[in-house]
Amino acid sequence: MSWENLEGEQESSQHSGEAYRQQVKEYLEAGEYHAIGDEYAGTSDIVLDRPAQNEEKVFRVETKHTKLGRTEESFINELARQFIDFYSGDTEFEFHVYAADYAAQQKWKDIFHDRIRKRGAVRDYYERLCDDHSLNEDEAEQLEQLDFEDFWTFLEKVAIKKAGYERLGQLIDDRESKERRQKKWEFYVRENEPVKQPGEIIPNGVRIADPPEHLWEIPSVAKSHHDVREDNPGHLPIWFDGNDAYSLIDPDSMQDSLQKYVKADEASRHVFTEWMAAANDDERRWGITLLNYQMLCRGEERHDRCRVVRHDRTHKLIFEVSDRFSITQQTLEGDEADDRRKEEVDGYVALFDMGRAVAHRYAEPRVKQYGDEFYAFLPTGWLFTRHGHGEVVIEGDEADDLHNDLDKNNRERITNKRSQFRQWRSHFGVPEGTQSSEQFADLNISSQSQRMRLEGLSFELSNRPPKNADERDTLMEGKQVE
Repeated sequence: MSWENLEGEQESSQHSGEAYRQQVKEYLEAGEYHAIGDEYAGTSDIVLDRPAQNEEKVFRVETKHTKLGRTEESFINELARQFIDFYSGDTEFEFHVYAADYAAQQKWKDIFHDRIRKRGAVRDYYERLCDDHSLNEDEAEQLEQLDFEDFWTFLEKVAIKKAGYERLGQLIDDRESKERRQKKWEFYVRENEPVKQPGEIIPNGVRIADPPEHLWEIPSVAKSHHDVREDNPGHLPIWFDGNDAYSLIDPDSMQDSLQKYVKADEASRHVFTEWMAAANDDERRWGITLLNYQMLCRGEERHDRCRVVRHDRTHKLIFEVSDRFSITQQTLEGDEADDRRKEEVDGYVALFDMGRAVAHRYAEPRVKQYGDEFYAFLPTGWLFTRHGHGEVVIEGDEADDLHNDLDKNNRERITNKRSQFRQWRSHFGVPEGTQSSEQFADLNISSQSQRMRLEGLSFELSNRPPKNADERDTLMEGKQVE
């Protein structure tokens, strides 16, 4: 997640562990956090939530009033237990560490700083975590089931904070007074009337109202699935596993470059929903993968500049630059230059020229199954290419630097997440509300019965919470929001 030094250049002095823990707790509660549960129970010194954010996750905080070393056995064990619980527990959480000082701070940053994190340093630390822990037998067995990529993902939920006792006191004084803090929290800890107006919740997903009708199981003659991907787009809705292939494309209508890898005349056809209902865990995973691929095919087909790229082991949809879009000169300054450096698609910013690279707003379709229903979610974010044509995606430290530059220039907030989801939902042909997408041919899907129909999701409540501080204060005064 992050490394953050709250000390500035000041040195911290030593205080007892309990006094330091209470100071950290008061500092967090002076902001938007609220301590919950028994503070002396569980695996963390402090557990908090953020009531104003209306989120389900909690924040586990470990406090160390000493100069903390990243290889200390006690910290290795604590981090390993949080890592295990992150994947095996049923509560979403972030893990924060507060310490007065840290030994070898640059090595901490190489592992925990989200913008300069180095894969080599993280891998070395992951291996040390696996070798040097003193967990019990059950915990050690759970740790062995997790790999390096799991640890890399877990680090996105870990924050390291450096702050001494006195500095925390200064930060507390800099925030609101105790009376104002109590007033701010009063709304969330007492019963208040909601706003008597309907409110709409827009989820980040669409329902697959009509999944493909059939799935074909076909004997494979491919020596390797890599051979198939060299001759065909890597996201076609077909999956090779050993001597079998599973396809949403009718074998009889496959292009020659794909058909040569299967025995089309020996294919067996299944009703997709019935096959998924009877599938084992691996087969169900392949079925979801096929739906993901078909979403990618649909997204690419709908716009001549939309294409699929592979990044961080997954496929994503991005827009290429248009013919009129060119890398701007770095001498341009001000708002006029900024307008020339971005490009919109269907009214939304999709590309941003950073001079040394082009930033692309992406969508990564992720299909999930709930009961008998399938839903496609559309996470969005930024990735970078050198010239904006969807060539090799920039990764590693350079990508971290480019993300950091976006942050510095507020470009991460070009548009909010809701509008970005609306952009991609529109791109997939799903209108506002609960209406369905139009029927159209998916890439390589010639049969009408194989074309997915998507349906928008929206939920309307008869009441809603306050949408800003003014409405909150009005409700606290016992008045109704107009």
